[in-house]
Amino acid sequence: MGLFNLYKPKEYKHRYIYYDPKKEASKEREKRMDESKTNADGTYKPTILKRGAFREMANQNKSMRKEQARSSNVRIFIILALLLAITYFLIK
Repeated sequence: MGLFNLYKPKEYKHRYIYYDPKKEASKEREKRMDESKTNADGTYKPTILKRGAFREMANQNKSMRKEQARSSNVRIFIILALLLAITYFLIK
């Protein structure tokens, strides 16, 4: 019965009453976001400065997606060629 059971003391799990790490981390993120939206003199700095910025960003993202798709297709072609070469040598 109690031959192999060793005594294990209860663990003490300390609950923080006045400190919430998640809340503090979110406050720190909010502070950094607020600092990034202001200039050195404390005035508000808009993130979109000119008309048509959304369209320019969409075009940049579109070209980036095309490049990623192209590189993905090249990788797939290379992997397929390697698999075909391996199967050819295994069959031969």
